[in-house]
Amino acid sequence: MIYKAIALSLAILIGLGTIVPLVTTQVEAGSHRKQNRAKKKSKKYKKYSKKWWRAYRQRTNRQKSLNARKRNLRLRQIRLANTRAASDSNNNANQKTALKSGGKVMFVTDNAPAILPSGEAAPRGWKRGQASAGELQFRVDDESGLNIGSAAIAVVGPAVNTDNEVPSNKTVGGVSTSALRRTVIDRMIREEGWVVNDYQKQVGGKRVYVVVAQSPGAGGAVQSRLFYFTEVDGRIYSVATNAAKDNSQRIEQESEKAINSLQRKSNSTQQAELK
Repeated sequence: MIYKAIALSLAILIGLGTIVPLVTTQVEAGSHRKQNRAKKKSKKYKKYSKKWWRAYRQRTNRQKSLNARKRNLRLRQIRLANTRAASDSNNNANQKTALKSGGKVMFVTDNAPAILPSGEAAPRGWKRGQASAGELQFRVDDESGLNIGSAAIAVVGPAVNTDNEVPSNKTVGGVSTSALRRTVIDRMIREEGWVVNDYQKQVGGKRVYVVVAQSPGAGGAVQSRLFYFTEVDGRIYSVATNAAKDNSQRIEQESEKAINSLQRKSNSTQQAELK
């Protein structure tokens, strides 16, 4: 019995030693065959052939389309975040805190209207922003209260006597339009933007010189930049606006409203801030 058990055990060990290597070899060979078949299947045509270039262009177009969808999605997310942030900051700016004697906090709404350098009230939707030497800044909202851009009004300089040899349609307050356009070009160079066009138009019955420019914005979006130059009471004013390209027409309308206000009245105490 003992010899039989020993013989049976040896037979089992020998059988396992023979079967296991065979099974492992077959499995490895099967995986190699699958890889080889996959390689052969992917290589349908010769590299740089017409079919190869056709497939390459299809892959490139698919990748470009995917990247464009990603950029558009990211742009929508950035615009939504900016709109929410602007709305929150506007709500916070319109509420000022004041402490009572008892230590309680009360909220007071600041409804002071924004004033233009002419002394006229700014167009509806214009809210006073920061002020620096020679420039007033405004936040511009649409009818629903959403921010569509920003504006800045400044005095470029005094008007000068016009030269009879220079056509009137080439000057603003005696200053040549080429010099005014150069100021915009220099600014766009500093801000990595570019000038698109310039022209003159009638606003409020008075000729106004306009320079159209563009600059890169957040998330790769293109910002529309408009620069208006007009002469009022011996001074040349500049109205510069900045908005997303989709809001260019609305910001243009708002800019012309401000120019009309400048032309209506110029005796204002606000002018002292721009000297």
